Amino acid sequence: MIKIETQRQNGRITYFEIKGHADFSGYGEDVICAAVSSVGQMTINGLIETLKLEKKLKYVEKDGLISCDLKDSELTDEELEKADILIESMYSYLKAVARSYSDFVKLGDKIEDK
Repeated sequence: MIKIETQRQNGRITYFEIKGHADFSGYGEDVICAAVSSVGQMTINGLIETLKLEKKLKYVEKDGLISCDLKDSELTDEELEKADILIESMYSYLKAVARSYSDFVKLGDKIEDK
């Protein structure tokens, strides 16, 4: 099971974690794992390569875990707005995958007021 957690502050996703394996099919052939991992990695890469935020991000990319924490990241408002576009795009895709493959992917949201 892939478990996806997002946390929002002031309407923006400020943390996301993608953890686990779908076990839809064998290692290297699991299209659900590939889809979810790809969009998570694409989002991290976009934040680093396109938006040039690597030094301001706390993130992890390893087997079975992708996470990114923007809380206390000291991003400017403009950087947060741009990051939000990438992250909300990822979220939209993951929501669709979780809806289509609910036996293999669970999406949870936590909203924090600040």
